[in-house]
Amino acid sequence: MGDGGERGGTLALCELTDEYGTALLADFRRFYGLDLVEALFGSRPVAPSLLLGLVEELPDDSALAAAIRGGPHHRGWTVSAHLLASVIDAVNDAAWITAQANSRKRIRRPRRFPRPAADQRRPATVADLARRFGAPEQGAVIRR
Repeated sequence: MGDGGERGGTLALCELTDEYGTALLADFRRFYGLDLVEALFGSRPVAPSLLLGLVEELPDDSALAAAIRGGPHHRGWTVSAHLLASVIDAVNDAAWITAQANSRKRIRRPRRFPRPAADQRRPATVADLARRFGAPEQGAVIRR
């Protein structure tokens, strides 16, 4: 879709900014040092397809990724953080099993490490969202 595709970049970027505008503003400033409003409407506007390419490359700890997953309480919950929480649970379970096996009393099972509530069946990534809104495929030629 990098060659202008059927949706182009303008409509896709409008839909994206309508739904996740504040997160995009923060991410463009944080990760790229760009003012998104200036990039869109300034004296030297950037092509929407290029901006969509930047959206696709946002990391999993971006404000956009948190917004897609369900809100600000998902910030910082990258794949690594979820894996680390699972390791903590596994270590706690192993300690509990060992203690339970060597005790005559019933020992209460440890609580799970708290995680943000899942709002979707599987966590969406920034790349998933970029594809949904018509970002160019990786390696595609982007023309202005």
